[in-house]
Amino acid sequence: MSLSTIANRIETTSAVSRLRGWTAEAQRGDRTPTLRVKGAAGSLPAFLLYHLHREPGAPLCCLVPDEDAAAYLQSDLEQLLSDPEDALLRVPATQKKPYDPEQMSDSTPLIERADALQRLAEGFDGVLVTSVPAVGELVPPPQAVQRETLTVETGEEISLEALADRLLEQDFSPVEFVEEPGQFARRGGILDVFPYAGSYPIRIDFFGDEIDGLREFDPQTQRSVSRLTTARLVPNLEREEAARGSIALFEYLPDHTVLATVDEAQVREGAQAQYDEAVSAYEERQTELEDDDEAEQTPKDLTPPDERFLNGEQLTEALTRHPRLQFGTFTENVSTNGTPTDTLDLEADPQPSFNSDMDLVRKRLDENGDRDLDTFILCDSQGQSSRLRDLLESEIDHGWARLIVQSLHEGFEWPGAKLAVYTDHQIFNRYHRPSTKQREKYSGGMNLRDIKNLTPGDFVVHVDHGIGKFDGMKKITVRGNQQEAVRLNFADDDVLYVNVHALHKLNKYTGKEGHQPTLTKLGSEQWEKKKQRTKDRVKNIARDLIKLYAKRKASDGYAFSSDTTWQREMEASFEFEDTPDQAEAAEAVKGDMEEPVPMDRLVCGDVGFGKTEVAVRAAFKAVQDGKQVAMLVPTTILAQQHHETFSRRMERFPVNVEVLSRFRSRAEQKKVLERLEKGQVDVLIGTHRITSDDVEFDDLGLLVVDEEQRFGVKTKEKLRKMREAVDTLTLTATPIPRTLQFSLLGARDLSLIETPPPNRQPIETEIHTFDEDLIRDAIVYETSRGGQVFFIHNRVKTINEVAEMVRAIVPNVRVGVGHGQMSANELEDVMVDFLNEKLDVLVSTSIIENGVDISNANTMIINHAGDHFGLSEIHQLRGRVGRSQRKAFCYLLVPSVHSLTDDARERLKAVEQFSDLGSGFDIAMRDLDIRGAGALLGAEQSGFIEDVGYETYHKILDQAVKELRDEEFDDVFDGEAVPPGPETSVDVEEDAYIPESYLRDNTERLNLYRRISDAPDETTLVDLLDEMEDRFGDAPGPVQNLLTGARLRLLGEQLRLPKVLYKNERLFLYLPSEDADPYFYDEVFHPLLEKLALLDREYVMKDDVEGGLMRAIIQDVPTLDDALGIMEGLLLEETETVATVEA
Repeated sequence: MSLSTIANRIETTSAVSRLRGWTAEAQRGDRTPTLRVKGAAGSLPAFLLYHLHREPGAPLCCLVPDEDAAAYLQSDLEQLLSDPEDALLRVPATQKKPYDPEQMSDSTPLIERADALQRLAEGFDGVLVTSVPAVGELVPPPQAVQRETLTVETGEEISLEALADRLLEQDFSPVEFVEEPGQFARRGGILDVFPYAGSYPIRIDFFGDEIDGLREFDPQTQRSVSRLTTARLVPNLEREEAARGSIALFEYLPDHTVLATVDEAQVREGAQAQYDEAVSAYEERQTELEDDDEAEQTPKDLTPPDERFLNGEQLTEALTRHPRLQFGTFTENVSTNGTPTDTLDLEADPQPSFNSDMDLVRKRLDENGDRDLDTFILCDSQGQSSRLRDLLESEIDHGWARLIVQSLHEGFEWPGAKLAVYTDHQIFNRYHRPSTKQREKYSGGMNLRDIKNLTPGDFVVHVDHGIGKFDGMKKITVRGNQQEAVRLNFADDDVLYVNVHALHKLNKYTGKEGHQPTLTKLGSEQWEKKKQRTKDRVKNIARDLIKLYAKRKASDGYAFSSDTTWQREMEASFEFEDTPDQAEAAEAVKGDMEEPVPMDRLVCGDVGFGKTEVAVRAAFKAVQDGKQVAMLVPTTILAQQHHETFSRRMERFPVNVEVLSRFRSRAEQKKVLERLEKGQVDVLIGTHRITSDDVEFDDLGLLVVDEEQRFGVKTKEKLRKMREAVDTLTLTATPIPRTLQFSLLGARDLSLIETPPPNRQPIETEIHTFDEDLIRDAIVYETSRGGQVFFIHNRVKTINEVAEMVRAIVPNVRVGVGHGQMSANELEDVMVDFLNEKLDVLVSTSIIENGVDISNANTMIINHAGDHFGLSEIHQLRGRVGRSQRKAFCYLLVPSVHSLTDDARERLKAVEQFSDLGSGFDIAMRDLDIRGAGALLGAEQSGFIEDVGYETYHKILDQAVKELRDEEFDDVFDGEAVPPGPETSVDVEEDAYIPESYLRDNTERLNLYRRISDAPDETTLVDLLDEMEDRFGDAPGPVQNLLTGARLRLLGEQLRLPKVLYKNERLFLYLPSEDADPYFYDEVFHPLLEKLALLDREYVMKDDVEGGLMRAIIQDVPTLDDALGIMEGLLLEETETVATVEA
């Protein structure tokens, strides 16, 4: 069953035959030029256009009022067409504000437009979908597109220099590695170009002056994706030089193109409005330039609006040149050239509104059966389909409804075709995202990789030697062979060279910001003592934690019963699509509740990633077993919001949700408490008031704590007492170090929700010096698109002055003020006004951080971002915007960038870098570093973190917990398998390094060394070699040797050998001492000797006098590859090595 079943049914109707007849005649010019199609409801027009595309196969151009409508129509047609890649084309709007030089614009629409123009210039005769904002912007003529585009193919003769010069002329900028459109990079005989066309950047391999190969590659990983024979290098066609002499998009269309317009009256008005807006922006910018003597542009440099935009009249004139189908309600019933408009009335109705009520759906299906309509329900995903199958089991068995897992935007009922088509997202009022193939967003900016990057002068921690300073990469010669090593300086000018095979022992030092660690003295006991001291202290703290954990595991909790039909129905009515992580977290929570042990799960998810929904599902499950649920939230307003959410999600079920907060009067509170004690309240949501002594539950079964980090110690102690026997679910958006480390200990179960909801975009974040113009522009831009602005100022004393300043610079907006010292009612009034869009700008303290959810507010300005806020606070604040489908902006204002403390600068940088949603976890990890990582249960640990650095502290923590588990608590945890073997050190007497001639960039070279040294298995090494050859060309000998060395290390680790050395055509295998690794002598030693005896060459066993280790010396090993072969031959059989591999 698929959409084609529905499409075939529609094709047999008389309406489709009439449309096809009209189109064929209109193309020959025999017919009236317009046909008005009435009553085409929902996604029906997409089916009709699909049939016209198939026969008579006219080129079609569909024009809709706005970008959203275009995306939905494109999405519907993509589902229907068998070859959407070839037959469908969309021209998007550039989404640029006219004449605004400071606007941050996304390059994606420019690429899509350049792509589309390219295809139109070559002659396209499929279905073109576009919107008024897109056709309102004029486009460069076909000759300009062809002139600007350079097509390259393999085997073509052109020099790398000539190509690079041409790219420079077209405003491409040279970089080390390309990350976004308009960049190019050269390395040896390789040129990487990121054109404004296609999905990926292009890698061109030169052999002399000939193009030897063309590949597309992924800018994130820099790895090739596919091979090409030709590639088009398109510059930004919308830049001033290319866009001269622009024309209307319609001029690209063949004469016999049939236009399909939706809501034509709206289309014309939209074009005129866009043109008027451009004119006023043009005049404003001209005045600005005339007044500004220092501006680089002069008023003459501006292209006038009529050379860049189409006005309403011009659009109307363009429309009348083509035969057209008019869909939609807002259509002017005009007779054209005296001939009346033909009309075709389909008499279809939109999908009825069901508001998630499954009884209404069942009733309607029954009625449709009586009206002789076949009902199809389209489900967005397999998960939805199985949920609906559960809910509508008998109806589906009776054949009253059929489920199809495919997605259209809107359903319809069309008695003329005996059809009813419903979509599940409309049944459940869920937002539907157009399922068009989204291209990747290309973001530059720093990533986690860069944070770990080392630059000379950084402090690093070597696990065995302590804290030193990184002094760059140095080439060293060992017995005549070249190798590269990392040079570290320690106390008293001691120098240590670290072999590139041992880089996994190095970590960048992270302690408190601005803390300068003391360098370790090499060869002293100082470092070992420090590590031991830290371990002992960690053990004491961890011991208490594990006792708490053990106590909880041993106590009896309540085992909830499994999901009911109601549970499935309530979950199915969630208005968004579950992200995989969210579904997983919800299942994990419900799974924990069904266990007889009290649950203690921490759900970490970025602001707005659907944690609340997980709590709703858990609460509903508890209530169905007759248990009560308490939800503790940090602020009154949040209590109100959660109360609304829970009430709304459960309104169709007999669940009683109440709220306790200071917005409730004394009498109301008393009443709620009485009913609570009698068991008449199922879910109680409230601030810390819930933990007061007068709150008595009849039968509490689940405690939900939202944003635990915001409660004081007293509340937390109370919670701990409640926790021992009650299932507890903690929600947090920024895992504060303590909770995070607790969960790292395995003493709490942790679910991470990291995937952003499908219809969210990253938030554009910028750091600026305080500037009134910037503030004005940001507010004007947001309010002009109908949105609202948060202005955060965290000082109550001066907040009214700030509000006055905002009123003064943007006189026509409505400004409200909110802060925690206002009375509850005043604050609530302001918040409610803002929620109801009676205010445009809310100037407030960080009170809004605590979860106020306003989807229409998509710009946030944070004043004094550097000194008044912690990192997790800024991240949470920023999560308040971008909660709808629009792009959101966040400006971090500082008095002056230079006066920031280092700590503040780091914090702001971290926020700007992780502007992607889902980066809360990364931010928390950064915050751990910045705050000195706090203690597991208090501040006493931060001293140690400064002593040993964060990563080493982590390793010690893991070791300590492991030892405790094995030695003292092995009854609480499952026993561990084989003890871990030693780390193998490798030394090869061959040139083994990455030559500079092969890879110039030092940071990237060090990164690769570290990745090779960290590689856990053979496959990773094979991948790394692939990647290097792909990015930098064939790997020279020294690189191959380096990788072989890494393979020897992996094999040595499997055999539990502390050291492997290859020199003078001999292979030395060092065996561990008996005290260090008793397991080796019990399990590995004898089988290894048997293998050695079977070798086809001699070997001797000798004691190493200096190191005190025994070693096997294998003679007559001419090359490094032979050494690798021998080591592979020594590996024990699968059965014998299972244990060692696990270790």
